[in-house]
Amino acid sequence: MNTAEFRKLITKHFSPKIRELGWKGSGFHYRKVDQNHIVNILGLQGSRFGDSIYCETAIHFDFIPDLVGFSYDKSTYDSCLIRERITPNNSGGWNLSNKEDINIETINSIWTSFKLQGTKFYEDFSKFPHPFDKIKPQDLRNNTNYKILGKYFITNHIELANLLKEINLLIGNKAMAKEFSILGIEAINDLGRKLLVGKKTKSYRETERFIENQLKKLTIE
Repeated sequence: MNTAEFRKLITKHFSPKIRELGWKGSGFHYRKVDQNHIVNILGLQGSRFGDSIYCETAIHFDFIPDLVGFSYDKSTYDSCLIRERITPNNSGGWNLSNKEDINIETINSIWTSFKLQGTKFYEDFSKFPHPFDKIKPQDLRNNTNYKILGKYFITNHIELANLLKEINLLIGNKAMAKEFSILGIEAINDLGRKLLVGKKTKSYRETERFIENQLKKLTIE
C-alpha cells in the first residue's frame, strides 16, 4: 500500500476520532485552535521511499505568521518552529503493509500514540504565556542547545528570539521584547557576515534579501 492509499484509510479511520475532540482537518493535516492563542497542529508524512509513516505534533500561534509566512489557519507542522515527533515504542515511524487490516492496526497505534504522547506535548503549552514568559535572553545566550521546558530543542534561535519578542509584546513586556529583538538582530548580523562573502551572484542577492527581511521582522518600531 502506498502513501496515497494509506491517506484514504487515515481519513476513514482516524479523522472521525480526532474531529470528535474538536480538531479540524482530514488526511494528513489537522489543527485545533485554543482560546489562549495556541494552535495545536498534528501532521503525518510518508517516508522518502513511501514504506513508512511519520507523525509530528506542533504548535503555532494565532497572532503571527508561521515560518513560511502563512497564517495559523493554513499552518502545517513542517512550517512550525516548535514541534515534536511521536513514535511507536520510541522508534522512528510506522511501517506500511500491503494488507489493509494491518494498516488499520497501524492507524490505531498512531491514535494511541497521539493520545498518550501528543496530549502531553500540547498540555505543556496549554497555559500560555507559560512557559515562554519565563524564558530570558540570557538563557539563549548561555546555551546554544537550549530546550524549552528542558524538553523541546529549537534549532533556529533567530526565529525563537523573534517569537519571544512577539510574545512579550503581546503580554505587555516591551522591555523584554526589546532584549529579544536585540538578541535576534545580533544573531542575524552574525549569520550575514558568514554568508555574504564573495561575488554578488544571484544566490548572494537572495541571501541578502533574506537577511534584510529577517532584520525588518526582528526590529521593534
